[in-house]
Amino acid sequence: GARQWATYYGETDYDIGYSVTTDASGNVYLGGLALSSSGIASGGFQNSYGGTGDAFLVKFNAAGVRQWATYYGGTGDDYGYAVSSDASGNVCLSGMTTSATGIASGGFQNTYGGGSFDVFLVKFNSAGARQWATYYGGAMDEELGVVATDAASNVYLAGDTYSSTGIATAGYDNTLTGEENEFLVKFTPAGNRICATYYGQDHDEDGKVAVDGFGNVYLLGF
Repeated sequence: GARQWATYYGETDYDIGYSVTTDASGNVYLGGLALSSSGIASGGFQNSYGGTGDAFLVKFNAAGVRQWATYYGGTGDDYGYAVSSDASGNVCLSGMTTSATGIASGGFQNTYGGGSFDVFLVKFNSAGARQWATYYGGAMDEELGVVATDAASNVYLAGDTYSSTGIATAGYDNTLTGEENEFLVKFTPAGNRICATYYGQDHDEDGKVAVDGFGNVYLLGF
């Protein structure tokens, strides 16, 4: 229980850390929302502030020394809600965005779906280079956006959706029930969609996702 190290992370504006994870080498990843336009990114994929609020991701080594940090966002509002590392030391950042550009590249969905928000998912390698990124959303709003990985480096994204199309395929429930459902989607390590499902009745929200050592996937909400 002895403290090993501790740090602030932020500048002169409102900066929030929403999620933390570690990798097999003991590195620590912190993700969240940055309103500070400087003092956040260093040696990362996106070193310039994108818009009115950007997601951010920072990597520390086991001793608490910053390795790299990046903004992630376009000209709109971009919120980083969750981070997850895989067995190869890659790290995924997920959240929600209003930016119609500057988010997706080489991913499953490279065009903004519609509504006020889309969920997004981006994968970086251990050095902070972007591997691929995708929007995930239909014509209506998608919110939150949380991520998990399994032992085979598949990536799972969960969130809330109001969209009746563009969400589910080959999943447990392929039809939106009511106005809002949770959703869960599985991607390969390369970012190709494997399957996706709605889950819930009406106004089911705040999804969380986890994967166990056997590859079973758990979706939590209320």
